[in-house]
This record gives sequence, structure tokens and C-alpha cells, in this order.
Amino acid sequence: MAILPVLTAMLLSGCGQPVGKADLKSDPKLRAEILAACADGSHTNAQECSNAKDVENADKLERSLGHK
Repeated sequence: MAILPVLTAMLLSGCGQPVGKADLKSDPKLRAEILAACADGSHTNAQECSNAKDVENADKLERSLGHK
């Protein structure tokens, strides 16, 4: 089942639209997979890497402030 989020991300990025921040916020597993792929260089969509990192940082900030 782990392949489904990756395929979804690939399909969305293949359509010329990077996976957006709202999708990454609502799907932490997809976000983690994209971040891992960005870190090892296998994910080449810089916008998705940036979106995933932005959402990850915002999530960490919210948790550190006690909003979750």
C-alpha cells in the first residue's frame, strides 16, 4: 500500500502540477515519502520538495507551540 501515495504524487507531478501543500498537510505519509526521496536525490521535482519541507516545518512549529 505504500506505493499508492508515491504513484499519486508521480501522477500529479506528471500532469505538470506539483503536489500542493494542502495535500501534503492532509497526508503525512505522502509528505514523509516525498521528503525521503528528496533527501536521497531520487525525487527531482524541486517544487514538491519545497512544499513538503514547508509543510513539515509548519507542522513541527505547531507541535512545538502545543497546537496539536
